[in-house]
Amino acid sequence: MKWWRKWLLPAIPDVIGLLVTQGEITLRGISCFVDWSDDGSSDTATAVDKAEQDADVARRNLLVLLQNALSTPVDQEDIYMISERTDQIINEAKHTVGEAEILHWTPDAHALAMAKHIYAGTDCLVEGFRLIHSDSNQAGVQADKAVKAVRHVERRYRSAMAELLQLSNSSFPSGSFGDTATTGDIRSLIVTQELYRHYVQVADAVVRVADRLWFSVLRDV
Repeated sequence: MKWWRKWLLPAIPDVIGLLVTQGEITLRGISCFVDWSDDGSSDTATAVDKAEQDADVARRNLLVLLQNALSTPVDQEDIYMISERTDQIINEAKHTVGEAEILHWTPDAHALAMAKHIYAGTDCLVEGFRLIHSDSNQAGVQADKAVKAVRHVERRYRSAMAELLQLSNSSFPSGSFGDTATTGDIRSLIVTQELYRHYVQVADAVVRVADRLWFSVLRDV
């Protein structure tokens, strides 16, 4: 490129690079979420919180660049919406951990399995971010893979709920609920059910990002 073009033509901001950075930090946070779903420790809970804060910084950096950009390689609205929905993934994970700590709930094997599927889906999204400009068709493929990965969360949730229902039926026979059940037993079942739903909400956040990623791919056709 001639020297005068470098001065006259505006530089194209690396919004894709910043989106990937946000995605990678989010993926790190979900990795910590998997670890927390395995051990339920305060250390891994803190790691999830730290990743959420780092992801917020990455998102702000991206928004500043978008605000000042004259042009971007991908539609600005698409980048904004993908970034916003990606933020919801780590936010939902953080909220899950926070509520579990408040309610003194310890994650179990079902929680760990769901978290691993969420990680797999998020990993596909980040790969899609990397390809969104250079190979939009493959970005769409990664979006599909992300959705497929987190659909396993719904299946695991149904399995976990069936197991929970069976446990409640065996522990609290019909007609003798008040005689056999303690307040602690009932509370434990309700809390577990609620926390399982939180995992589904994290998975739903992954699907929303995948949907918007596909929208960007279709706009590029």
